[in-house]
Amino acid sequence: MTWIVWRQQRPVFITLLVALVAGVAAVLLWRAGMIADIAARGIAGCVTGGVEGCGGRTAMEFQNAWFDKMHIAQGLVLALPALVGVFIGAPLFAREFEQGTHALAFTQSVSRTRWLATKFVVAAVPALVVVVVLQVVVHSWLDAAGKLGPLASGPFYFTTFEAAGVSPIAYTLFAYTFGMFAGALFKRTLVAMSLTLGVFVVLRFVLNGTREFLLTPERVVSADPTKPAVADRGPLVVESGFLDSSGGVVTDAVPKMNCGSRGNEPVVTDLVACYQQNGLAKSYADVIPAAQASTLHLAEASIFAGLAVLFVLGSVWAVRRQM
Repeated sequence: MTWIVWRQQRPVFITLLVALVAGVAAVLLWRAGMIADIAARGIAGCVTGGVEGCGGRTAMEFQNAWFDKMHIAQGLVLALPALVGVFIGAPLFAREFEQGTHALAFTQSVSRTRWLATKFVVAAVPALVVVVVLQVVVHSWLDAAGKLGPLASGPFYFTTFEAAGVSPIAYTLFAYTFGMFAGALFKRTLVAMSLTLGVFVVLRFVLNGTREFLLTPERVVSADPTKPAVADRGPLVVESGFLDSSGGVVTDAVPKMNCGSRGNEPVVTDLVACYQQNGLAKSYADVIPAAQASTLHLAEASIFAGLAVLFVLGSVWAVRRQM
C-alpha cells in the first residue's frame, strides 16, 4: 500500500525536492555573498551592535542592499505552508474521487482508514521535511546578519515571528489537513484548492491580529510621561497610554492636547510638568516580553495543531462515508 501511494505522489515529491534544492542553494549563495559584503565594508561589529553608533551610513547602505533579499527568504518560508495545503493536501483525496481510482482501493483488503492514514503520512512527511529544512537555512542567514537584518526589529516582527519556532510546522499541518478534508468532502480538486487557500489566508490574518491576547501581558511604567514606556523593539506592545497619580489609566486625550502649541499661545517648554499638571503622571505599556516569544509560538501552534486534528478526523469521516 505504501509503495502504491509513493508512486502516486512521486511527481509531487520530485517537485518538492527540486524546489528545496533550488531554494536552499539560493539562500546559501545569498548568505555567503552577504557575509563577504559585511567583511568588505568592515561592519562586522554591527552584526551584534546594530546600526546605531556603528558606521551608520555604511550599515544603512548594507541594509538597502540586503534587507529585501532577507525578507524574500522569509516570505518563502511563510508561503510554503499554503503551497503544501493547496498543491499536496487538497488533491490528495479529491483527485482520487474525481478520477474514480478510489474504487479500486476500496475493493482491496486494505481498510479505508488504513488507506487514508497511509496517504496522509506518505505525503505529509516529505512536505514537513522541506518546510523545516528551508526554515533552518533561512534562519541561519538571518542569524549571520544579526542586528543588520530583520532580527533587529525583535522576535515579534511579523515576518520574523511567523517564520520562526514551531509556527511554520503548525501552519503547514493546518493547511495540509484542511486541504485534505476539503478534498475528501467536496471531491473536487479545484474547489478544495480554492477553499484551502482562502481559509488559510483568512485564519492567518485573524490570528495575527489576536495573537497578543494568547498570553497575559506585563505592564511597564515610565516616570516620564513624555517618553514611551518601551523604547526598544524587542517586546510586543499590546496597549500603551498614560496613568494618573493614582495609577489609573487615563482614557481622555484632552490633557495631552492641553500641552500642545495653539495659535499665539507661548510654546510649553517643560512638557513633563505640563503633562503632570494635566493629570498625566506616567506613561505605561502592556507588553509581552521578547523572552516569551517561544511561549507565544507554542500557544499559537497549539491552536493550529488542534484544528489539524479536527480536520484529520473530518477526513476520516468523509472518506468512510463514500460508497
